[in-house]
Amino acid sequence: MLAQRSSVAADQDHVPFALLSCPEIPDRSSAVETGDARVPAMIHARLRQLEQAGCGAVAIPCNTAHYWRHDFTASLQVPLIDMVSVTAQHAARLGARSAVVLGTRSTIRYRLYDAALKGFGIQPIEVSDEIVHSTHCAIALAKSGNLDSSSKQLAYSLAASRALHPDIIILGCTELPMVLPAATKDADLIDSTTCLADACIHWWRSKLELASERGTTLQRIGNSSMPANAAGLAGSCPNASRMAALNLTGCAVSSTTIGTPGSR
Repeated sequence: MLAQRSSVAADQDHVPFALLSCPEIPDRSSAVETGDARVPAMIHARLRQLEQAGCGAVAIPCNTAHYWRHDFTASLQVPLIDMVSVTAQHAARLGARSAVVLGTRSTIRYRLYDAALKGFGIQPIEVSDEIVHSTHCAIALAKSGNLDSSSKQLAYSLAASRALHPDIIILGCTELPMVLPAATKDADLIDSTTCLADACIHWWRSKLELASERGTTLQRIGNSSMPANAAGLAGSCPNASRMAALNLTGCAVSSTTIGTPGSR
């Protein structure tokens, strides 16, 4: 999706990034529900790997993993591009005053988006257990490759959510945009995956602008992008202009922020 959203004319103009794909990390929604501390610890360890590899910023294309985002942010020396915050910010730019969030059980039940939405003056709307269940089924079916059945479950969730009359509906799981019913209108839908991709691109372009203002250049070496004066761009981070993504599952049906298999 980074490539799709970048609108560049040549290969050399795309966002350089490093990808760490970790399908071995257990289900995040279950970990939130049970308080399993192993899962955030595993995610944190992988984020540290990306940081130690010299990446200047990290992103996790998984909404549910953002349940622990404040802990991750506090322990990293580089920015974590917050999927929840940038999605809420986009909803605010659209003028939304109310929102329904669809995602995993934990994303909905633990109201992952509430604080971010309220911070922008947007009122989260509570959904029924039926919507939670149908959305959970849509995600599980998408991950197993049963896209038609997944799409039908999502169609129910969307219809039931629209009956609550929100200004916008946030697709708060990376599987959901991939199984949108063909006839679904999208004027009231916000794709959190797209919001994260756009935020990653913005981060990268801000680095280019800063380099230009300071008279430095970005030297592309292999798969990395190193500033000629790294310290001038990002303190002690040696590869300060490379983006990093931590992918948490191996599902083959979803295109995520970094154009890799999907995460929930």
